[in-house]
Amino acid sequence: MKLLYPLAKRFIAGHDFDSAKPVIADLREQGYGVTIDYLGELSTTIDDCEKAEKQYLDIIEYYKKPFKTGPIDISIKPTQLGLKLNKEICFKLLSNITSQARQYDITIRLDMEDSSVTQDTIDMCLRVWENNPNIGIALQSNLYRTINDLPVLMSKGISIRLVKGAYKESITKAYQQDVFKVDAYLTLSRVLLYGNKKHAIGTHDETIIEFIKEQGNPYTHYELLYGIRRDISSSLLKEGYNVILYIPFGEKWLPYTIRRLKEFKNLKFVIINILREMFK
Repeated sequence: MKLLYPLAKRFIAGHDFDSAKPVIADLREQGYGVTIDYLGELSTTIDDCEKAEKQYLDIIEYYKKPFKTGPIDISIKPTQLGLKLNKEICFKLLSNITSQARQYDITIRLDMEDSSVTQDTIDMCLRVWENNPNIGIALQSNLYRTINDLPVLMSKGISIRLVKGAYKESITKAYQQDVFKVDAYLTLSRVLLYGNKKHAIGTHDETIIEFIKEQGNPYTHYELLYGIRRDISSSLLKEGYNVILYIPFGEKWLPYTIRRLKEFKNLKFVIINILREMFK
């Protein structure tokens, strides 16, 4: 496990919040926006859910200070707060976090997990939104249903992060081939770009990024995973675009790191760049 930590540091800001703070501060000084993710999902006890709530409240408490670089956003996996365990407890904890965040102009966006919780996640978002409109959601373009979900959420003015979707899904629920995934993303992005100012394009796909650039929407935010394709995030920032880095931290870094390393293109890119950094 310890042997993988040097690689994990490529993808996570730290093993706990204190170790993540200086990494986040440096990125914000460089001009990046940040979305902070406390690693963990599928909580199996109420204690775990409440522990996660406390961590998110600590993040809000820390970033309520008047930082020069502006507010941060927070991303939460609903199953970490008990979506599969007890929906009412999940609603209570999420409402408390979102209410606290709203006082300091912090957006809480729900990560979208696998399709078994897609509807529950959307329902939870809409329910919390009734009292706290600073909640947003991620939508996966590879799911067939997203073409219908997107306009419903947009009609409420809910902040959306559009992503391809990283979960392995059945052919009955999602596009399987990358060419169809890209086409679906482009179709959905057209809807998003012209109907909602509060959106984020979550992708490292250069074909998609070039397409989005051509649309010329000044409200576009590009949201990229921390440590993945730093060349793209740096280039977009230098070109004057709004670039947000999705920055995970936490003791449950191993599963997240393994998911990142399983992606061959990412692994190859990371190894090359680590070698370059070692021999500078």
